[in-house]
This record gives sequence, structure tokens and C-alpha cells, in this order.
Amino acid sequence: MARIDFAKRYELMYRISKPRWDTGSVPAQVTQLASRKGKTRNAIDLGCGTGTHSIYLAQQGFSVIGIDISPTAIQRAQKKASDAGVKPEFIIHDVTRLDFLKGPFDIALDVGCFHGMNSAAQQRYALELTRLMQPGSTLLMWGMDPRKLGLVSLTPDEVEKTFTPGFRLERVEPSQVNQRDGKWYWLNRQ
Repeated sequence: MARIDFAKRYELMYRISKPRWDTGSVPAQVTQLASRKGKTRNAIDLGCGTGTHSIYLAQQGFSVIGIDISPTAIQRAQKKASDAGVKPEFIIHDVTRLDFLKGPFDIALDVGCFHGMNSAAQQRYALELTRLMQPGSTLLMWGMDPRKLGLVSLTPDEVEKTFTPGFRLERVEPSQVNQRDGKWYWLNRQ
């Protein structure tokens, strides 16, 4: 089976169209996350796309780093942030290789990035977040439910297994994002 080059795939999607997940809306769970109190008010938005959530968090007073593998998405995010009058930092990078970041972060957000990774990439991602997030901080992640012939999906068992022992799965909320069934996963850094 051929290996999918996600960097090229997502870059092409952003170049030729507006991907269906790029709605420009902020889910209620993200507004709830932003209301949580933290020690530093630092946030990281993983797979930030065109920056909708990073911009929202910056508007709520967070110092935000948004990371995406697509240069086109990051370029659009920078323009949107400038138009909104906020200054989150946007970085073109692989979210599973964050050794250049120091942290700590109070919140981490992932709306549909983690569920598309293979298990080795998911393990690297979880280890990076364990290193970057301080005890008591929150990771909010949305992932698609398994479906027939789906390339991406996520289950509560997979989330719990991947993030233990660094995080505790607090709760799971069924939800639809962009007309796709999935779940919000609230994880607490131990």
C-alpha cells in the first residue's frame, strides 16, 4: 500500500479549494476551553489550518502558537489574524515534532488533526504534548468516529491508551463538526 504524504495532500487541498473543515466558526467547546483559568494563558493550536481558533483564543487574551503543515493555510491564517488585529504566532511545521518549543502551555487545541495520524505519529504527538503542557492543563481534541472506508477515525479507547500516563481522559462528548460524526475529548495533564 502506498504511503500517503499528508503534507502534500493538505497543501494541495488548501491551494485548490477551501476545505470543508475551514468553516470560520468557533465551536462551543472551544469557547468553553478559553474560559478555563490557567497559570500562564499560553495556548497551542495543533493543525490550526487558516487560524480561526488561534485568532479566537488570541482575542480572549491568550498568547497563541498555531501550527500547521500547510504553508498556504499558515499564509491565510496570518492574513486573517492581521485583519482581526491580533498576533498569534503561526508556524509551518509537523505537529508530531515540536522539540523546538519550550512551553508550558495551559491549553492545547486540536480540531481534527490527531485522528488522521498513524499510531507512531500519534505516540510522538502525545509525548510532545506531555512535555509541553503543565500539570492541570487541558487538551481539547475533536476526532471523527470510525466509519466504513474512512481513512481517519478515533475512539475513546485509542485516545486513552495513547495519552496515558501523561493525561487523564476527563470526558467524551459526542458531536458533529462539518456534518461529520465525532467526539470532543477533554484530557487533563497529570
